[in-house]
Amino acid sequence: MAFEQEAKNSVCAGCGAAFDCGAIAGLQTCWCMEKPIGLLTMEASSRCYCPACLDKRISEQSSRAT
Repeated sequence: MAFEQEAKNSVCAGCGAAFDCGAIAGLQTCWCMEKPIGLLTMEASSRCYCPACLDKRISEQSSRAT
């Protein structure tokens, strides 16, 4: 049970919102793996972003690349 609770308590590095992380939950995939992250640069030590913040970061970096 503690492991499941940890997955529901992932905290977004951008806004601090709690969200579910498939990787922390031990799943083979996570919702973020379906995002187009080719242009997204992340620091090695950075934490995950919630769906809304990840979408925003992808959009911002995509617009800078064009």
